[in-house]
Amino acid sequence: MNRKAVFFLVLFFGVLQAMVFLAHSPRGREVRAIRVLALPLYRGELVVYRVFHSFSQLLQEKEVLLAENERLRRELGMLQSENVLLREEVERLRMEVEAAQIERRLSFEVVPAQVIGRDPYDWLGSIVIDRGREDGVTEGLAVVTYQGMVGRVEQVYPRYAEVRMLLSPSFALGVLVQRTRDLGVLVGDGKGLCLVKYISRTSQVGEGDLVITSGLGEKIPRGVVVGRVREVRERSGDLFKEVVVEPACDFSALGKVFVIR
Repeated sequence: MNRKAVFFLVLFFGVLQAMVFLAHSPRGREVRAIRVLALPLYRGELVVYRVFHSFSQLLQEKEVLLAENERLRRELGMLQSENVLLREEVERLRMEVEAAQIERRLSFEVVPAQVIGRDPYDWLGSIVIDRGREDGVTEGLAVVTYQGMVGRVEQVYPRYAEVRMLLSPSFALGVLVQRTRDLGVLVGDGKGLCLVKYISRTSQVGEGDLVITSGLGEKIPRGVVVGRVREVRERSGDLFKEVVVEPACDFSALGKVFVIR
């Protein structure tokens, strides 16, 4: 509202007050006429005043509510940030506990790591972890979870490493069918399953058999769970059976892994 509008508004209310004052004083017909004219205006002034007063109170309450809302929003943001930090600390401690449990189970030293990257063009082939050469990670080491084998370290950098997963067609691993003791070579099919080659056609391998690492590799220990036999394929005239293995590890939900040193 500009200055002229304020001036005329003040002047208007001043005239109204003067008219009301005259209207309430006993001074003849003229005064009574002014009274008849002024009283409705006076009542209108009261209505306008009450409206403006209520509006002013609403504006003040709105400002208070907005300030309180902003304060609560800042506090909520701080609490959410603290909650995220606390969760990350709990997750770090949990990984350390799980690493100790895996060490006792496998009798090997392990390095807990977090998956920090995945190739969108090779989603089932490789991952990136947040541990590297400075953490004692080297090429060829096995990467596992509680469920079983994930893959093998392929490239190592000072603070991170690339892992080739066993679902990749370029991955190859010596494995053992635990029940029949058949040795073979496991490769990924690039579609979520693995194939075990060089299983003799006379083998008694069957659906549900457990497949583990054979330990014949240079850095992969024996006995790490790989998966279970899902299907056995055999064609007339072939020297070997083709064994389809469903991996034990859930590759769609990889978050934390462990590198066996």
